[in-house]
Amino acid sequence: MTALARSLQPVVPSLPERARAALGALWILARDHDRLDQVLVMTRAVNAGSVARAVTRIAATEEGRRLFAERPRIDRAHVDFDALRRLPDGTLGREYTRFLDDNGITPDAFQELPAVEDERAAAIILRMRQTHDLWHVLTGYTPDVRGELLLQAFTYAQVRIPSALVLVVFGTLRWMKLDRAYFAALREAYRRGAAASYLPTFRWEEHWGTPVSELRAMLRCPA
Repeated sequence: MTALARSLQPVVPSLPERARAALGALWILARDHDRLDQVLVMTRAVNAGSVARAVTRIAATEEGRRLFAERPRIDRAHVDFDALRRLPDGTLGREYTRFLDDNGITPDAFQELPAVEDERAAAIILRMRQTHDLWHVLTGYTPDVRGELLLQAFTYAQVRIPSALVLVVFGTLRWMKLDRAYFAALREAYRRGAAASYLPTFRWEEHWGTPVSELRAMLRCPA
């Protein structure tokens, strides 16, 4: 066990506790798929352990070390969203704010660091949460049930967090019509995630004025 994994042990519940939490959250989600709080409960329960591996991978890169050193955030306290709305159509900043406005999403949904002992682990969890909607913009996946499941397949290919796989399987069985077209889209989403550049360390803040089409080429994620 690595030193990082050992450092996370005091705040990681036992396997039975995590199983109960995950199953309880999935039960609530089965009745109401809009319960974001239960998505977070489920992800926290099943991702224990995988976070440590992600931190190790990220810390091994120059971009990752810079991310941990600077701890950038994407919320109203750190980003001028009105300025992003004034950017030309097609740019990342304009399309991101359009996505938020069209879907009634607030950029401040996640502001507090997760209750994780290792500061780097907390930072990357928060980063993934705050950039989730930017992944939507890049991939083109809509924020409905189908689009969220496709993005989770993309995410699993990127970072191998168990919660993404659980959500894909659970959501598919609960809400989706099991036909060839859907499964083809799911396979394509996974393929796109595996082929794309590693997004957890990408500095979106430095590309607000970049056209999304250029970012897709840059990040090997064509529409």
